[in-house]
Amino acid sequence: MTKRRSELAAPLRIRHRATEGVAAPDDAIGGWMERLVKLVPAEILAVYMAGRSHAAAIDGAWPLVCLALLVVVRIWGTHERGRGPQWSAIAVAAISFLVWVLAIDGHILTLVVNSDLASLLVLVWTTVAPLIVRGDRVG
Repeated sequence: MTKRRSELAAPLRIRHRATEGVAAPDDAIGGWMERLVKLVPAEILAVYMAGRSHAAAIDGAWPLVCLALLVVVRIWGTHERGRGPQWSAIAVAAISFLVWVLAIDGHILTLVVNSDLASLLVLVWTTVAPLIVRGDRVG
């Protein structure tokens, strides 16, 4: 079965499926999980991890380079013709990235956070983030 071109566009765009204006009970966990997967910026975390050992010259600025890449990738990945990028999802993914960087390395530029606190923040933020971005209403 082939997908229509519009279904392939905006692979990172979050959509909120609803039945008669209310989320279907069976869809609640699936919808939360879909948002969770799309809001954790795994593609940029991989770039960050791959480059961090080589980024000693720019030290604390490497996360900012990756953050800029995240914004570019997420604009492309959430852009839909007639609607533009999904700015709320981009903002939450950016915060998610920064939280993960703090948990991995404990600092961004001069901001230093206790690693235990940062790890707990990852757990809380990753759980709460999908509740913040509900997505475009579909159906």
